[in-house]
Amino acid sequence: MKRIIALSGLLLLCIYLVYNSPQISQKYSQIESLETNARIGTTDDLLETIIPEFEYVHEKGKDKEVDGYIVETHREYEIFRDEDGKILKQVPTSNFEYIRYKKY
Repeated sequence: MKRIIALSGLLLLCIYLVYNSPQISQKYSQIESLETNARIGTTDDLLETIIPEFEYVHEKGKDKEVDGYIVETHREYEIFRDEDGKILKQVPTSNFEYIRYKKY
C-alpha cells in the first residue's frame, strides 16, 4: 500500500513539473505574441517572435555516385517567413538526409 501511495505521489509530481516547466511557458508565450499580430520595431525582434519552419533543400553540388548508386544530399534549413510568405531569413542546420537511387 505504501508503494502505491509513493508511486502516485511521484506521478503527480512529474505531471506538475511537466506542465509548469519554463520551456512550455516560453513556447506558449511566443504563440500568443504571434496571435496578437503586434508589430515590433526591428527585424531582429520580429524574427524572435516568428516560429521557424524546417525544410530540406536538395544540394545538387554534393551529389555522389557510390557503388552503382546515385546519392542525393538534402540539408535541413530553418526558414523564417513573414505574414505574406516571403522568406526573411534562412539558416542552415547540421541535419542532412541522404537519398540513394540505383543507377540504371
